Amino acid sequence: MAKIEVTLTKGYFLKYPFLPDALKYISELGLTLEDLSYDTLGNEVIRRVKEIFDAVINSLPIPPSGDDPDIEVLSYLVALIVLKIIGDRSLIEKFVVVLSKKYSEYINVEENNFLLYLATTFGWKIAYGSEGKYMMFFIDYLENIPEYRGRWKLVHRQVSKGWVYLEKIELLRLIESGLKKYMAKQISNVNISEVQLPDPVYTLVEEISMVWNRKVKEYEKVRSRYLKKGEKYYPPCIRSIIEDLKNGRNLSHSARFALASFLLNIGMDVEEVLGIFRFSPDFREDLARYQIEHIAGLRGSKTKYVTYKCDSMRSLGLCYWECEGISHPLQYYYKAVRGMLPNVKKRI
Repeated sequence: MAKIEVTLTKGYFLKYPFLPDALKYISELGLTLEDLSYDTLGNEVIRRVKEIFDAVINSLPIPPSGDDPDIEVLSYLVALIVLKIIGDRSLIEKFVVVLSKKYSEYINVEENNFLLYLATTFGWKIAYGSEGKYMMFFIDYLENIPEYRGRWKLVHRQVSKGWVYLEKIELLRLIESGLKKYMAKQISNVNISEVQLPDPVYTLVEEISMVWNRKVKEYEKVRSRYLKKGEKYYPPCIRSIIEDLKNGRNLSHSARFALASFLLNIGMDVEEVLGIFRFSPDFREDLARYQIEHIAGLRGSKTKYVTYKCDSMRSLGLCYWECEGISHPLQYYYKAVRGMLPNVKKRI
């Protein structure tokens, strides 16, 4: 499908420095990393990159950019280089999650033509259909849905000749998901060997790497305090979610619910569960605390929620195992702590 053309002004580059047109614009201006060695421009770019990483590492909102698209696009490029050199998957995951949410605030108020342009930038097949709905090819749809449950399941969608019909609010959610993958690919495609890095960038890498390593040690200390005991008794589906969390992956809503409800039902309190979730790329203590307290029955209906059954875990894409004689994660746990570990087989 042909790429949809839109007229992009420099204002777009200020809001969306990841766009190919924004990177092309900087290239045509002749701005290079060597320019970072000069006082005014270099200092502003380095300051902005530090500002972005401070927000990413500490799960804070990214401060608004200034009014110079050159600085914003160059800062984005330098951030990609820093991430490529550090090479930490967890930091990359936090970066793409935090920035995708920031950019989504702008994307949510854009016109239809820009949304279609953005989607084709990601390589999606998409069109604007009748009755105010969008049409997205089912392969692109399945690769970018935020989770395999509820309305996102293909069986619940209106599909015609391979095209999935979407409301605008659904497309916006898919774009946020696609943007994470797009930025991660940009980081992966950075070729350091072809780049002559000036001293300010090397210094920046060392500083950010040091700050990130300190933060990781803080998280590890918190997690080990709560997870070192009893984790060997957890069913493989729960251990897999915890492993994703340890690796800095952004969990789906259903994965968060499954983990939190499981831990609360085996005796952990809200503070302990909150500590485990602190390493989530998009962690916000106020929101996470509210959700965990709700699952624990301390808010709302005052009903304590139970983990999904095994069949539900599989249908949500959270379980890939067959545990003999087990129909619920808590059943696995209670058998395991009594020394009756079930036989487990990975599903193909």
